[in-house]
Amino acid sequence: MSSHKKRRIEGIDATKPMSAIAALAARRREAAASSTSEQQSSECNEQQPTSNVNYFSPLQKGNSQVGTPSTPKKSAVKTPRSQRVTESPAPHPKSHEKARKMWNEPPEGDSAKSNKEATFQIVQTPEDAPKKCIIQELDSLAAWNRKLSSLVTNSREKPSLSTLICGPKSAGKSTFSRLFLNRLLTDRSDRQTLRGVVVMDLDPGQPEYAPAGTLSLVFATKPNLGTPFTHPGIKDAASNVVRCHSMASVTPASDPDLYLACAVDLFDTYNKSFAGVPLIINTPGWILGTGLDLLCALVRMMKPEEVLYMSEDGPSETVDALHAATGTTFTELPSQQSEFTSRTAAHLRAMQTMSYFHLQELALTTTKQTDIIQRLKWNPSPLSFRPPLLVRYSSKKGIFGLVSYDYQCPPELLADTVNGLVLAAVEIEDVKAFSGFTQGQVSADTSLKLTNLDAASKDEVLQIVSTSPEGIPFIPNYNDAALDPRYSRTIGLVLLRGIDTKSHTLQLTTPIPAEEFKHIKSQGRDIVLLHGKFDTPSWAYSEDLYERAGADEGNDTILEVTDEDTDDDRSEAEPEDVDRVSDLTEVPWVEVLKGSQRRPVGSRVWRVRRDLGRNNA
Repeated sequence: MSSHKKRRIEGIDATKPMSAIAALAARRREAAASSTSEQQSSECNEQQPTSNVNYFSPLQKGNSQVGTPSTPKKSAVKTPRSQRVTESPAPHPKSHEKARKMWNEPPEGDSAKSNKEATFQIVQTPEDAPKKCIIQELDSLAAWNRKLSSLVTNSREKPSLSTLICGPKSAGKSTFSRLFLNRLLTDRSDRQTLRGVVVMDLDPGQPEYAPAGTLSLVFATKPNLGTPFTHPGIKDAASNVVRCHSMASVTPASDPDLYLACAVDLFDTYNKSFAGVPLIINTPGWILGTGLDLLCALVRMMKPEEVLYMSEDGPSETVDALHAATGTTFTELPSQQSEFTSRTAAHLRAMQTMSYFHLQELALTTTKQTDIIQRLKWNPSPLSFRPPLLVRYSSKKGIFGLVSYDYQCPPELLADTVNGLVLAAVEIEDVKAFSGFTQGQVSADTSLKLTNLDAASKDEVLQIVSTSPEGIPFIPNYNDAALDPRYSRTIGLVLLRGIDTKSHTLQLTTPIPAEEFKHIKSQGRDIVLLHGKFDTPSWAYSEDLYERAGADEGNDTILEVTDEDTDDDRSEAEPEDVDRVSDLTEVPWVEVLKGSQRRPVGSRVWRVRRDLGRNNA
């Protein structure tokens, strides 16, 4: 367990925060709540959960009304902070550290005039960019252009052209995929324009349309003119995620078998639902060892008409293996290395995840042709401003349980382990999805029935479910099994911001509409929360600190947040008392240091090297 989780938050004492976001809301409530709001808060707190609670209900704001679902005491408080969700954001809200130097931010001590200036501008050349901003022109190589023209011509003759793009990291795979997609969607030949292109995104570390840690099948109808964090929504009309699976990890190395199983299911979905539509398959940059075995397996299974390798520099063993696995056209293209790398893959994933969780709703816009188009809309306020979605975990009408991939923590540590982390919400379409969890966990008779799940009932599957001391249901996974992707699908990600043990509810922050959860339950299907090795959402813990840093009067310092996995953990000294923004030292999972202080030695998370079987005979 990470050392930065220093205390357990059970939601028992109403005066103490349950999670990072709840802690920030509580401190703001104590400092800014008026006497009127305090009276309203006490009235909300006196209400007890009733039998008509909606098991997937958003936290209500304002005074209690007849028919309004009851909510946990700590979450039902009406605060001036939560009211700010509906207010118009400031013209120049303070940018998060991960988005710094991306927008035209006002200078220090900005005036009212400069505060009204646009945060963006049209850039014709790199010289037009703001100072200290690194921009590299998109340059499509001559070899790329020739291949793109050839592919577009082939797609006219064969509309169901399938193309697999692979190669080393940072070779231009995503860039070429975007160019190819846009060329297909904008091809003005004599035939009718394509109604869309299917993109199979098999890179969980840097996905194009879905959240990080997932594999997805996307039906794109509009050209892709933005970076991944500009279109992270699963329900975007321009790039609809048809089916999605979560590996609960950003690398296929966590479970190669699950990776292939998810890819097979996505390919089957494409064959069943999108016959005659072009297919673009994007793969990760893992081209050696087990990664090469996975690529060759994908090529042999999907049999694409075109396999493009985005490098002319080998390695030769990779090129030879892929060429041998390809039964059709195999092409090597020159890579396009970026001259400037201002953000790492982890930073880009964090920005994409941040963008995903700040999605508010689909905004409707009308074009000149009176066509109504749905566009993504974001809420720029910190997540602590947003009421959570309350989910009962003590009822069959709530979640089915928690499933952990890879490391299995003891039941008494489950609440501490998952609290404050990103989880995947998975819809169980059939009880056969649990077939891998039964061996060695139940009696022989029950295991035999569950192995042949055609005859098994849901009540028999419930025999494998255990509970933590807090009553949270979970499915033991000591055999390192995974949900069968043929009978389950990921509907999105959630951030577990708190656990209320009194009302037996989980407090979730997610862009998934509550209506989608309710619809799944109304169809008699279950929802599982999947825990694994998603990136720690440190950006969510520090959002409120950035908000307050910008609001502190006379504050002219830059707030820097360092993740726990740094090489700067050198100091043996304890943090000193600090003021203003830095006085929020009670925020869970956030440690505030002053000046040149460093975290104590041993504070880093130990990285365990996994044996992937490369040297096995």
